[in-house]
Amino acid sequence: MAKVSEITNLYEPVQGSADEIDKPISTIPSGIFLKYVIFSMVVGAVGFLIVMRLLVPDQTARAIGPLLLLFVAVAGWYLLTRGRTQATIKVLVYGSWLAATAISATQGGVRTSIIIAYPLIILIIGWLISLRVAQVVAGLTVTAILGFVLGESWGFLPIPQSTPPIMHGIVQIVVVLASTLLIVFLVRAYQSRLKELHSVGRDLSSRTAELESNKAALHRAQAVAKVGSWDFDLVTDTMYLSPETCRIFDLPEGTRSNHDDYLAQVHPDDQDWVDRTWMTAINGEAFAIEHRIRVGNAVRWIRQKAELEFSSDGTPLRAVGTAQDITERKEVEGQLRIAAAAFESLEGMMITDVNSVILQVNRAFTQITGYTAEEALGQTPRLLQAGRHNEAFYLSMWECIQSTGGWQGEMWNRKKNGKEYPILLTISAVKDDRGTVTHYVGAQLDITERKKAEVEIAGLAFSDQLTGLPNRRLLLDRLKQTMTASSRSGCHGALMMIDLDNFKTLNDTLGHDMGDLLLMQVGQRLTTCVRGEDTVARLGGDEFVVMLASLSTSEADAAAHTKTVGNKILSALNQTYRLADVDYRSTPSIGATLFSGHLTTIDDLMKQADLAMYKSKESGRNALHFFDLDMEIVAVERAALETGLREAIANKQFVLYYQAQVVGEGLVTGAEVLVRWQHPQRGIVSPAEFIPLAEESGLILPLGQWIMETACTQLALWADRPEMTHLTLAVNVSAHQFRQRDFVDQVLAILKDTGANPLLLKLELTESILVTNIEDVVEKMFALKAKGVGFSLDDFGTGYSSLSYLKRLPIDHLKIDQSFVRDVLSDPNDAAIARTIIALAKSLGLGAIAEGVETASQRDFLVSSGCHAFQGYFYSRPLPIEGFEAFASPG
Repeated sequence: MAKVSEITNLYEPVQGSADEIDKPISTIPSGIFLKYVIFSMVVGAVGFLIVMRLLVPDQTARAIGPLLLLFVAVAGWYLLTRGRTQATIKVLVYGSWLAATAISATQGGVRTSIIIAYPLIILIIGWLISLRVAQVVAGLTVTAILGFVLGESWGFLPIPQSTPPIMHGIVQIVVVLASTLLIVFLVRAYQSRLKELHSVGRDLSSRTAELESNKAALHRAQAVAKVGSWDFDLVTDTMYLSPETCRIFDLPEGTRSNHDDYLAQVHPDDQDWVDRTWMTAINGEAFAIEHRIRVGNAVRWIRQKAELEFSSDGTPLRAVGTAQDITERKEVEGQLRIAAAAFESLEGMMITDVNSVILQVNRAFTQITGYTAEEALGQTPRLLQAGRHNEAFYLSMWECIQSTGGWQGEMWNRKKNGKEYPILLTISAVKDDRGTVTHYVGAQLDITERKKAEVEIAGLAFSDQLTGLPNRRLLLDRLKQTMTASSRSGCHGALMMIDLDNFKTLNDTLGHDMGDLLLMQVGQRLTTCVRGEDTVARLGGDEFVVMLASLSTSEADAAAHTKTVGNKILSALNQTYRLADVDYRSTPSIGATLFSGHLTTIDDLMKQADLAMYKSKESGRNALHFFDLDMEIVAVERAALETGLREAIANKQFVLYYQAQVVGEGLVTGAEVLVRWQHPQRGIVSPAEFIPLAEESGLILPLGQWIMETACTQLALWADRPEMTHLTLAVNVSAHQFRQRDFVDQVLAILKDTGANPLLLKLELTESILVTNIEDVVEKMFALKAKGVGFSLDDFGTGYSSLSYLKRLPIDHLKIDQSFVRDVLSDPNDAAIARTIIALAKSLGLGAIAEGVETASQRDFLVSSGCHAFQGYFYSRPLPIEGFEAFASPG
């Protein structure tokens, strides 16, 4: 097998420059031939000099050429004896050309016989040195010959002296013989080298074909094995990649890479690991690593091994390695790990052969069944059968497995200790490539706890967790069944809605744990008040429902029975409750309605009972009322009013009226703003009709926001009118508004946006605001007071008056409620209360303003008692803005 270095050398390029590749094939002559040439030159030069001495001793100029030739021969011999063959060739060739030129110049120019040596010299230059040099020398030769011609024509050359014929003959014979011998030698050398080149060529072709064959075979082997090779020149940072390596890295075939390009293609999470491993290899350790690379949007796994070559001083020079695509192997390994982890899951796993003989079980199987692996192996799944399923069950299971390849369902098994338990069993058939079943895999999950949970969930789904009573879902199901039975029997049924009075107060004062104790005891007492066939349910909160079934066919008798049960419930729930160590009394409000068959829908029945219950609350609580149609009419009207109120807020159908507040003899100091609803059909609607509904529905928040914005906008408009700039406006704020977390921010934002003077804005609060979270109330009031906003306590004395709270609040005025002012002249109690409020205000440094003043006598009484600020019909009714401005303007 070839070494890695031998394999990767196939991908190295041919070395050499373009000039060297373009050279013609030259033959370097042997040393013997060069010695022959030198000898010939020496003989020729010496012979020429002897002939000249004998025949033309007086023509010494002719000795220049032979002497130059002799000098060239001596220089060539000197170089040749020192092994400098190339330099010898150049000296001989170039020297011969110069000698020939010198001889021609001294012996007749172009008419001298030495001219015939030029072609031979050019030929030798082209053969031994290079074609380019031969071309240059040929050009110089042509130039020299032209110079000879012109020199002779213009008389620049010396007049050639006569040469004896014998001398011409000797020279020509010598030149011809030397040239002939030289040509013969060159031809033979050329023929020999040509044969040698043919032989080398044939051998090279054979070796090239063999190399290409080996290379192709290597490519095929690498492609099959998915193993590529690479050769990394560390000196030039050049990496040569085989075709298979290029395929693995998704690079064009023939790509040359470098270390940075390679590292850039490595997965980011593996780059540090690869870089560290490569550095350890450079330090002399083995390079073998498995890592990921990025190929487009995909990720591949590769395995690389390499050997490094080092210089004598330990410098890394070259690395030769392989790269193998192991993506499929990694995927298989991952699947095997998953399969192994799945087999050791919480499910009991069992593998059998085609005859259902157990071959393998996991740890969960032994824990669930109690059988060890040794006890289970070789047995069949019949080992676990509980005997609860008949033969038809198993036949159906195996029919499903054979037709679909699997089965899943619940069944019962028996453990080693004999205890039966429910399982969720999944059976899968394992098939080979031909589709033949080879094994079965069974996975069983013990669902004992799940079955228990299902029972508990069923209880939770239909029962109230706190009281254990049926919840709304079960109540509606039983009510549906009772109505169906009623339609068949003709008997009536009854539905009673029960709500505990003031239950919220209990939660707020004693805590929710006490409220829960009360609800549980109420549920127990209600159960004792009805028959076993009746239903007591809890809907949520403090709402309970009692359904009476199978009452009389007579509506009157059914109503009488219902009333009797209702009074029994009232009596039971009015008894004292023991909540931990606290005695507590609670009362219910009960609404009842009768039904027969499906004449009324379930939803309508629930609404009827609810309406009747609210009728009990309106009548003073702790009462029982039956539903009648008038209640439904009122409910429909209320729903229509709420819908209209929402539309009115969206469409801004409200307008503010202003009731003057005066001092002394009628000086107007400001007004209280009162909202009116401009109904499209009904006209102006009194706030007494829609304000309570707005409070209950939460619509008071957007309505109150609009009132505040409109009042502040009016204050800003009056600021530009000198006669109105001193007027204040009092705005009623509901408890819902004031309890908003951002109430202070809302008011300040409105003042800022409208530009109203906060000193002219007064907020009227009712005592109900002080019932809960007094600290929050104080904090908000002081925050607004710091900005200049004033406060009045409205309807003082009608609610939860508390002097301890009153002294902590930054209040400016106490408003005497009109219920006290109305009968102040005829009722001593009202008169005493009015005086007390006025005196209290004085003692606390507060102002007092009486509302509802309708007569001069009432005013005089109030003045005599120390009150000098008034509001009422005696001075002015609530007026639209135009009327109020006219009333308040001086003169």
